[in-house]
Amino acid sequence: MKTNNEIVLEAKNVTVELKGKLILKDVNLQVHKHETIVFIGPSGAGKTVILKTLAGIFQPVKGDVFINGENWKELSGDKKHDLAQKLGVLFQQGALFDTMTALENVEFPLREHYHLSEKELAERSRELLDKVNLLDAEDKIPSELSGGMQRRLGIARALALNPNIIFYDDPVAGQDPMQSDQMLTLISDFKEANDSTVVMVSSRMPVAYRMADRIFMVVDNEVIEAGSAEEIKKHPDPRIQQFIQGHLKGPISIG
Repeated sequence: MKTNNEIVLEAKNVTVELKGKLILKDVNLQVHKHETIVFIGPSGAGKTVILKTLAGIFQPVKGDVFINGENWKELSGDKKHDLAQKLGVLFQQGALFDTMTALENVEFPLREHYHLSEKELAERSRELLDKVNLLDAEDKIPSELSGGMQRRLGIARALALNPNIIFYDDPVAGQDPMQSDQMLTLISDFKEANDSTVVMVSSRMPVAYRMADRIFMVVDNEVIEAGSAEEIKKHPDPRIQQFIQGHLKGPISIG
């Protein structure tokens, strides 16, 4: 694990409610530079909510979220925009522009933030499409792509600005094993090449074991630090053991 003591992301006493329903309560965590953390947990427990809260998309009703020492709550519009430029986010549904081609979707953030020629835009975007094996689909719109292809296109766009921190919401959902391996390798390679930090949600324990420096479990409105791939297997919390072993019987009810 190539990390250091620099904290690039922090939640302090964060409580999140959506439509009046408590989702997360008193969450405290720190993420260090160049670290990969992975959130696991039952469906509907709030994994995507904590990801979006850390990325500044959801605002906590209590507590604070800091990115590179900056409090999301206290930033003006311009400063939020500047900070957001340093982040990459892959949403669960991709959040792609339906009327734009694959190439145009990747070009979009580059157009918004960089002054590049049309040739430079196309070259950079095609490099990213090639990395996710979508170069042959550059002229297709999202509705013409499979769910897995849309996810790969979302990854290409999330990496377009060479972000310092990248948030991935279940990046290999809908991918076959070979595509999953390709995507996880791409995520790891980008992290190493750009000295970036990764915050990820995964519904698959093999992905968490492979990618995470530290694993956190979201359950019962809590976010529990469970440790490394080896440490989580010995964690005393019965909810963690039930989840990672895939048992039906245990303290977590299956809805």
